[in-house]
Amino acid sequence: MSITGNGLHRRSRKRLKLDIKERGKVNIKKALQSFEVGDKVIIDPDSRIQRNLPQRSFFGSVGKIIEKKGKAYTVEVKQQGKSLKRIDLLPVHIKRL
Repeated sequence: MSITGNGLHRRSRKRLKLDIKERGKVNIKKALQSFEVGDKVIIDPDSRIQRNLPQRSFFGSVGKIIEKKGKAYTVEVKQQGKSLKRIDLLPVHIKRL
């Protein structure tokens, strides 16, 4: 019997799976898109780039951009009735609302 892992992305195979048309290289427009402070965004992770991939609990949630840190953006998200959380994400994992 095998031992199950306890990593951040366990049991997320279906959530991170891409459609057949989306597979391959990342669109350069999506990787270089820019946002302004105060924009509302949706966290839409792209499994082709695993750097700065958010936890499963934030997939599909709506947030507000607080600041820019280098190439990444800080997004403030309210997590299921709890306090506000701040996440640093690359623009590949963010979609405009």
